[in-house]
Amino acid sequence: MNKPKVVKKNNRPVQNLIFKLITLVIPVFILIVFEAVLRISGYGDNLNLFVKNPTEGYDKYMIVNPVIGKKYFQKFEYTPPANDIFLAKKPENTFRIFVMGSSTVYGFPYERNLMFSRILHKQLEDRYPDKKIEVVNTAITAINSFTLLDFTGQILKYQPDAILIYAGHNEFYGAFGIGSNETMSRNRGITRLHITLMDLKIYQLIRNIISSISEKIAAGNGEEVHGTLMKRMAGNKEILYGSDEYNIAMDRYKQNMGDILKKAGKQNVHVFLSELVCNINGMEPFASIATNGLEGAAEVYKKAQATEKSGDFNSAFNLYYKAKDLDCIRFRSSEDVNMIVNELVEEYKVYRVPMLSVFQVNSPNRLIGNNLMTEHVHPNMEGNFLMADAFFNEIIRSGIVGEKNTNSPVSLDYYRKNWGYTVLDSLLAHHRVELLKGFWPFTDDESKGVNYRNSYRPKSFSDSVAFNVMRDSKLSLDEVRLGLARDFEKSGQIEKAYREYEALLRTNPYLAINYRDAANCLVQLADLPLALQYFKKSLEFEESFFATYRLGEIYFQMGDYNNAVIQFEKAFKLAPNDKKVNVLARSYASFVYGGKTGQAQAVAAELERVNAQQFLRVPAKTYAFNQYIPFQTREQVQQAKQLMAENKTDEALQLLESSLQIYDSHMAHRLIGEIYQGRQNYPEAIAHFSKVYNWFRFDPKFLHNLTLVSFALNDKASVMKYLDELKKIDPRNENLGTLNLLISSTN
Repeated sequence: MNKPKVVKKNNRPVQNLIFKLITLVIPVFILIVFEAVLRISGYGDNLNLFVKNPTEGYDKYMIVNPVIGKKYFQKFEYTPPANDIFLAKKPENTFRIFVMGSSTVYGFPYERNLMFSRILHKQLEDRYPDKKIEVVNTAITAINSFTLLDFTGQILKYQPDAILIYAGHNEFYGAFGIGSNETMSRNRGITRLHITLMDLKIYQLIRNIISSISEKIAAGNGEEVHGTLMKRMAGNKEILYGSDEYNIAMDRYKQNMGDILKKAGKQNVHVFLSELVCNINGMEPFASIATNGLEGAAEVYKKAQATEKSGDFNSAFNLYYKAKDLDCIRFRSSEDVNMIVNELVEEYKVYRVPMLSVFQVNSPNRLIGNNLMTEHVHPNMEGNFLMADAFFNEIIRSGIVGEKNTNSPVSLDYYRKNWGYTVLDSLLAHHRVELLKGFWPFTDDESKGVNYRNSYRPKSFSDSVAFNVMRDSKLSLDEVRLGLARDFEKSGQIEKAYREYEALLRTNPYLAINYRDAANCLVQLADLPLALQYFKKSLEFEESFFATYRLGEIYFQMGDYNNAVIQFEKAFKLAPNDKKVNVLARSYASFVYGGKTGQAQAVAAELERVNAQQFLRVPAKTYAFNQYIPFQTREQVQQAKQLMAENKTDEALQLLESSLQIYDSHMAHRLIGEIYQGRQNYPEAIAHFSKVYNWFRFDPKFLHNLTLVSFALNDKASVMKYLDELKKIDPRNENLGTLNLLISSTN
């Protein structure tokens, strides 16, 4: 009998599959282990857009990563981002804005106090006082839409309510631009992959090795590029309008910006996309190449100048923009970028910021030039205020923030007059621009830039300070400004000291010391309302004996003894031993004036225990808050008071109203209210009294006037409210009998 034939099963295909899987898995496993080792050992950089604020006491805040630029710049240095912070855990009732862009958004050639986002932040805080507003500027210089697209994913993780974008001038020479020395590939997909892989430590290691080798080869061959960042970033310098490189840049911009808007739209985040502006009639084209199909930019620019001179401004307008678009050194975006912006706005239903028309309306004959620009694309001070206002107005129109304060909208001119900047800012910007213009592409003779550094002779002390800051990279304007402010304060020049402290405050609005320094000067300059606001703001960032004690003193001057005691009690816990008696003395006076006999006796016992009985002699209560007239308009307000005493109320009213255009003084509003009360124009009187009620609500005379005006307006609820308040703070007031009689006669 034949045995059955045994058929052996062939396992080779399975074995081959397993072998292939192992072959694939082992390298991946090795890479994962290597990546883990690099991370544990601390190699490379954390290239997240946001990191925890490393400053002591600020651990609940996030900050834009100071080294984020390393992700996008391999060959050249970068400017660290602004120092904006935001709470890691978003509080309720917070409106959070992220701002994206490059050097214009960063505020070049000025310091951070003149970034348009800083101005916008204050505008929004004033218009929405019941909201917590956060504005986070993420800009770094020489980046373009590739970087902004990479930023977007990380921004969306932090619950933005709105994203503001002003970008497009760097599409050719910014990092990863088609004409940039800091590039990766002509292929958009490869460039995006490279940016994504930069988050891996292994990829950083490989890039660093390649970069090190490339630098040594370039140095050995004498290929190092020197000059400004503008010059060094530009690789393929001349790019003709409509060329392949030009069209690639436009396509990339449209795709990248479209992806940004798509991502934001998926999370229902509002986006405000701005048109771009630049200098058209104050800046000749950088380079001009005529072809068979296109005129040279220089020739068109000359035609524009001649046409403008002849008075044909509409034709000049078109020619200037044509010349700019034909400029083949593309540091100014063409109008095709603005066309793309408008197309994207329509496609993705986002908000358009009409920056172009804003700048044109504010330029002679609609020709944007040196009136608003420092050089080719960066706005001057006036331009930065206009940029802030353009975004602000669109945000207001959108209605997305919520209920706004409509009682007292603040004009842009008011912000200009009272913003935190000094002559140092103007001079430093001037020197930075002059240095920039001494190099390519502004000139081929680069000795101009070198000579400017070495040969310029400052014309004043301030000019000398600004020039030295520009010339010496180790000098910080913040440090220099702080030193100046301290010197001014020591020499009794308090107003000058305040101006510098205010500029520091706007440069870094997250440091408690900046608010305390400014507020301390404001107390000496009699602007107690703003001093109170600044001391309060400082306590958001840092507990301080000085701030709490000075807050108590301001409340004491206002006659608000309850709040004064609260602050003095806090100050006592923070006070050094040699200050505790002073705090007790002020607490005792507050209790006495506030009619809190029991608490006053307890503090008196403590003062006696430490042999400080001299503080128990408290003078008669007087109200002096109305004697504090802020320095900005003190002369006008005092003159108006004199005119009122002489019964020249028309002149007084005119003077007071004009003073409000300079500074919104609580005393000016009160005096205007008194003038209208005397004229029996009670609606106007109550309007002005209401604006300053919180400052004078403990002044018997003010409450008396409020009661009378409310009575005249037949506002019975307000009459009883103000009368009750008057009885509480001054139960023996001589006017109470008359007021009670007046009210009872109408019942």
